Amino acid sequence: MFCARCGTALLPDNKFCKSCGAAVGASGNAPAPTAPAVPPAAYQYVPPSPGLPQGAYQPIYYVSQEAAVLAHKAQQNNLLHGLRVRIQSLASTESLEGFSLKEMFSEVFKRRSAADVEDYILVGTSKTTPPIELIETGWPKPWLFFRLLALMVVAYVVLTFMFMQTGNANCVPGMMFLGAFVVPLATLTMFFELNTPRNVSIHVISKLFLMGAVVSLGVALLGYALPIFQVSEMEAGIVEEVAKLLTVVLLMRSIRYKYMLNGILFGATVGAGFAAFETAGYALNVALLPGLIQGLVQGGSTSQQVMATATHQGVAAMLQILRLRGIEAPLGHVAWTAVSAGAFWRVKLDKPFSPAMLMDSRFLKALAIPVVMHAIWDAPWQLPFSGNQILTGLITWYVVFMLVQQGLRQVQQEQKMQLQSTLANVEAGILSPDAAVV
Repeated sequence: MFCARCGTALLPDNKFCKSCGAAVGASGNAPAPTAPAVPPAAYQYVPPSPGLPQGAYQPIYYVSQEAAVLAHKAQQNNLLHGLRVRIQSLASTESLEGFSLKEMFSEVFKRRSAADVEDYILVGTSKTTPPIELIETGWPKPWLFFRLLALMVVAYVVLTFMFMQTGNANCVPGMMFLGAFVVPLATLTMFFELNTPRNVSIHVISKLFLMGAVVSLGVALLGYALPIFQVSEMEAGIVEEVAKLLTVVLLMRSIRYKYMLNGILFGATVGAGFAAFETAGYALNVALLPGLIQGLVQGGSTSQQVMATATHQGVAAMLQILRLRGIEAPLGHVAWTAVSAGAFWRVKLDKPFSPAMLMDSRFLKALAIPVVMHAIWDAPWQLPFSGNQILTGLITWYVVFMLVQQGLRQVQQEQKMQLQSTLANVEAGILSPDAAVV
């Protein structure tokens, strides 16, 4: 039995339709519609909205499953849009335009000669820095980083294979060095390629990598010694990010490097050094710990026996640490410090350093992003399948690319100003009464 007006199913004792309120015929039967208005298999019940007065009329609504799926997707899109807007607001950037990962890495497998590689690397000197008019302002297409990554991975695999076959402990330091440095160095190389002004040399990057790692680790250790940072595991988000940023500011005070892309590169350099040294320390601790424990248990063991035990029992754990931290390296320290230093350079530009720059709201809001991402990374609660690391890494790289885009626009603006200045000088020369008459 169905309502003649809306087609809602009725019970035999219903006098009024529970959906539209229409009176049921005197016989208690209403003609059934030719087709049910709400096919049960294809529709989904949506409860009435809360907050209606008690006893008020509350109709029953149904929506199709397709509409429910579309509504769910729309809700997810709204959440993602809100998150993007919030991130852009904190980073003081605009949404990405014309960006494509496929296009960005389209030249990774392109053939190049040794001379091409050498010319590509030799930049940043007074003779190899291109003039502002020749700087590329489109999205960079890095490729050198992949060659370095492949080369170091092959060396690491060969060295590991040699150790597995021979058991020679002399292979362990090389495995540890390559495993700790391969991914941070490859990621740093990509940031070197993103620096389209090409005004920073390998010499500068090498010094900053080594000194930045030592200084930032030292500043972080001093920070951890402060009583206020003895509370939780998430304190690293503040201590280490501030330590790395202060290292960049301390070591790179020259006004020669005025571009945001320079600051992003400097931050990535210090972050890469910090990550590599930290991974090497973790790997060393894991490699030695089993042997040291066994040596303490076996009180009469010689130092050689302790080392042999550490080599055989700890190397597997060391390799696991190196693999895990190698995979996660691009998502962490390198990108975090690139964000904070890039945001600082947006304030600094070509001006000498001033403490007031550290209080700029645009910088402080952007600094909060790597600090919070680092804290979530180290949080005691972890999402399955390294969810914390993947989520924070994706957000951080989204901010990195937005800052890179902003840096490219800074170069475009300078090119425009240079062109306008050149045109003004030409016009002034043509209109000058002293100009030579041909």
